Amino acid sequence: MGGPVRLDAGNHDGPGTGRCLMEHVSVLAGEPFRAWPRCTHPAVAALATQVNDRCSPAGRATLARRAEALARADSDDPALTWRLVALGAEAVLALRPGDPVATRRLARARRSRRVWGVLVPRRLARGLPRWAVVGCGLAALDELVAALHALLTVSGPPQSPERDIALVALLDSVLDLVLDEVPDEDAAEPVPDTGTRRGIPAPRTGREELCA
Repeated sequence: MGGPVRLDAGNHDGPGTGRCLMEHVSVLAGEPFRAWPRCTHPAVAALATQVNDRCSPAGRATLARRAEALARADSDDPALTWRLVALGAEAVLALRPGDPVATRRLARARRSRRVWGVLVPRRLARGLPRWAVVGCGLAALDELVAALHALLTVSGPPQSPERDIALVALLDSVLDLVLDEVPDEDAAEPVPDTGTRRGIPAPRTGREELCA
């Protein structure tokens, strides 16, 4: 790329006019320039786009090194969107223990994940078209957006380092979840813990990066 990649908020017409995090992912993946590359699960892309847009310029500068991981962050789990909702609720509870809305959202996400696990087992999901698997999570997208907005309200004022840290940490937890999942019956040999996400260097924590 010839130097650090600058990420901007919002959508762009082409690489020459700027790029957000997911548009940068589309470039790395060799896909058409867009914020919804096929290589990334739509729910993950939606969350990453919101993180990109809600971070300050300083926080956004730490996101480019997550692009390679995002380019591999796809899943055939019909309940993935609900799993992301649960991560968002857990992030809120970490900052505001006992928050009643987050507590109910977490319980709802866990319950919905179990329901989808019964209705569409992973073994069955692998034989379905991608649009069908992704469509299973459409009902949870509003919950995912609500979970992210709830995190924004408890993580600090806009453009603050505290908010950046919370948003980057949430994105990292999503990447850990998606890239580390091993299908039940396909789990062959255990993968040694090398501190990387399947060949992608593990990033420093948001606080370490923002304070560097």
